[in-house]
Amino acid sequence: MQTQAPRGQYRVMGLDPFDTLTWPSGPLWKDCETLDEARDFADRHSDMYAWIYVYNDAGDLLYEAGFGAQQLGRTGPHGSNWQ
Repeated sequence: MQTQAPRGQYRVMGLDPFDTLTWPSGPLWKDCETLDEARDFADRHSDMYAWIYVYNDAGDLLYEAGFGAQQLGRTGPHGSNWQ
């Protein structure tokens, strides 16, 4: 999967360590216009995916969500990966 979002956008990708690729809906994947929109989308789906990542158009990881990230304390405004 390509992590780099289209120019000026943010890509949200959700992965589950069990078997996301065989789910009827497939892996979580959405390109958003703003970072806030991408974070909100990631947070709304964090109870369904172990790991959700938000990348910019350079392919840099900007934010992590999901129940795996929550267990490590890496989400939200006080988490280590909030930008």
